Amino acid sequence: MKTIEGNGPSCPEQRQRWVFSFSVLGDLRFISHHDTLRLFRRALARASFPVRYSEGFNPHPRIMMPLPRPVGIASDAEAIVIETDGPIEPEDALLRLERQTPTDLRMLRVRRLEPGERLVPAMVRYRVEPADPAIADLPHRLRQLLEADVVPVERKTPKKAGTSSVDIRPYIAAIVVDHGVVEMTLRVTGSGTAKPAEVAGLLGYEASAINHRIRRLEIQWR
Repeated sequence: MKTIEGNGPSCPEQRQRWVFSFSVLGDLRFISHHDTLRLFRRALARASFPVRYSEGFNPHPRIMMPLPRPVGIASDAEAIVIETDGPIEPEDALLRLERQTPTDLRMLRVRRLEPGERLVPAMVRYRVEPADPAIADLPHRLRQLLEADVVPVERKTPKKAGTSSVDIRPYIAAIVVDHGVVEMTLRVTGSGTAKPAEVAGLLGYEASAINHRIRRLEIQWR
């Protein structure tokens, strides 16, 4: 199990970074970002995966998710970056992880990141399934939203009581409505992004109870 614990030094030439794409469906979409990382840590250990560990008193596997998924949202486009202490066979690694993850999480693709390559999100596309009953004035709300120069929303201030106002209009790249199905493309910048539930709330949905109707379809990387 030496390759799993990764406590010994490794040559820089052997270290590699891999991005695994996966989907999250069903009840598993309700687990948090931290629980998803915990799930992968356990799956990697069971799969005898040569993960590289951090140094120090309490080493941790060097894995990260560049764009955490909001709790409740299903996804066809999740990504996790895993650093290894040596080379792996991609298709075999994908199969081994698939065998160690829950049914509602499906491993889709894997590729090696080039040295110095960063996985930075630029755009994210979401779909909102129609509510029951349908929102009658959805086209009017959509037109108002897209024509607005400023779209303020109230967000809870982390670690503080109260809220702050955030203009999310710069983050909205496109919204299309077809037979009650909403597809939105949101920009991700260094200053942040819009939450799909915030945009859905402006279209007439109940923002605090809409995530289970939202699905992440695609992430475009810089």
